[in-house]
Amino acid sequence: MKYTQLGRTGLQVSRIVLGTMNFGPQTDEAASHAIMDAALGAGINFFDTANAYGWAENKGRTEEIIGSWFAQGGDRRDKTVLATKMYANMGVDEPWPNHHKLSAVNIRRSVEASLKRLGTDYIDVYQFHHIDRLTPFARRSGRPSTS
Repeated sequence: MKYTQLGRTGLQVSRIVLGTMNFGPQTDEAASHAIMDAALGAGINFFDTANAYGWAENKGRTEEIIGSWFAQGGDRRDKTVLATKMYANMGVDEPWPNHHKLSAVNIRRSVEASLKRLGTDYIDVYQFHHIDRLTPFARRSGRPSTS
């Protein structure tokens, strides 16, 4: 397997990424575990998922499947570079005005919920699944620190 540097993160990732979007809705847990075992065995160390994968009433199921795979041990978590994504509120109820999309509250809640479903204490790459034009990115004033 060929590996490459992931930006300036210091992470070495396989040039092939395992996408897990169908784990749960179309691929059952046992088959999903077999796919992840085969990928890791082939040297694929970069796995991509999202908090909403599993879809509809099963949102989060894909992360749960990955978490149960990590729980089997064998240094699975240590050997995997895990990327997950967030965007929409995961609840079924209409969120409060400040609990949506890329609000600070939703990001915090989404990270905590993903960590729990994944059964891990860290996520290697955390991404926004979509642009939220209502939530501006914070901008720093002044020059970046050189220290």
